[in-house]
Amino acid sequence: MKGFLSLLLFLAFGILVAQNTTKLDWYKVAEMELGGRVKAATSSPFQRFPDSMQDLVRKKVWDLSENPSGVYVDFETDSPKVIVKYVVNGPLQFPHMPATGVSGVDLYVSKNNSWKWVKANYQFQDTISYSYRVKEGVNDIKHSLRLYLPLYNTVSYMEIGVDKHASFRNLPISNKAPIVVYGTSITQGACSGRPGTTWTSLMSRQLDIPVFNYGFSGNGRLEEEIIRYLAQLKAEVFVLDCLANFTSGQGLNALQAKKRLIKSVKTLRELNPETPIVLTDHAGYPYGEVYNPEKKKYQLLNLANKEAFESLKESGLKNIYLLKNKDLDLGQGDFIDGVHPNDAGMKKYAEAYTGLLLTLIE
Repeated sequence: MKGFLSLLLFLAFGILVAQNTTKLDWYKVAEMELGGRVKAATSSPFQRFPDSMQDLVRKKVWDLSENPSGVYVDFETDSPKVIVKYVVNGPLQFPHMPATGVSGVDLYVSKNNSWKWVKANYQFQDTISYSYRVKEGVNDIKHSLRLYLPLYNTVSYMEIGVDKHASFRNLPISNKAPIVVYGTSITQGACSGRPGTTWTSLMSRQLDIPVFNYGFSGNGRLEEEIIRYLAQLKAEVFVLDCLANFTSGQGLNALQAKKRLIKSVKTLRELNPETPIVLTDHAGYPYGEVYNPEKKKYQLLNLANKEAFESLKESGLKNIYLLKNKDLDLGQGDFIDGVHPNDAGMKKYAEAYTGLLLTLIE
């Protein structure tokens, strides 16, 4: 009898799921205009670099560029619920970063000229699904929504489902010049709990300016081929935030950081004579307050950043700015693992950048 009841419940659940599925209209994200990336030919609609960069950068950098960190889709619907289903190609989570950050999506709704976070119910399986409730009941009120894509996983396909016969429209992407950020794993999003809580996304929503995220985990090395590509973009501001990857483990050091910073700024200046360029300090390691060699590492890198900044200013280059370690102001409670910020640390990053960029952007 118990087995029979279980079977009935299982069948009833299956029928309910099938009914819910048939009551939805599905829209392929691959066919939509996406924000947070260049409008150029790409093999995958979700990748951050155009195809032309594949033979120019190292394989590791290219592979990371296929993670759509900072990429989003804006759409409008009067559906009370929104379902997102998609498939990714890599590990769902990391030891220091949850699945919701590595492989999750994140939805925001525009209300009263600001973006409000929408809570989700989600399942991480072979096909990942996120379910959102964006309003009560059925009515004609349309909402503008922004869906951020995963930070650290490559998306094979993605669809957005809304109630059958509900309106759905992919919204055009802003034509504003973007803030272009070249950085490390922290820029890519480690270790945010959700894609919308990275410092780049927080800053973008606060300033209402798109951000192109070129953060590459462990691979933000100020490489010439990437700098030359970035120089071709019409940016509102360029940000170089790569010092965390200039370590002995990467075969790099503070002296190389200084040389590459100077060369990178001069390369950007060739095609962008007036665009502001920000050089960002290393945020530090909280363990350095206990173990001095850790503190020495980032202090040397920040000294190199300061020397590069002063050298560039003395050479006559203008509109170069320094975002200092003390401006970021991360403490021991702002890190997950002593290297990567948590959501609180990301918020501090965003506040520091926003405060500086507000003084630079016209």
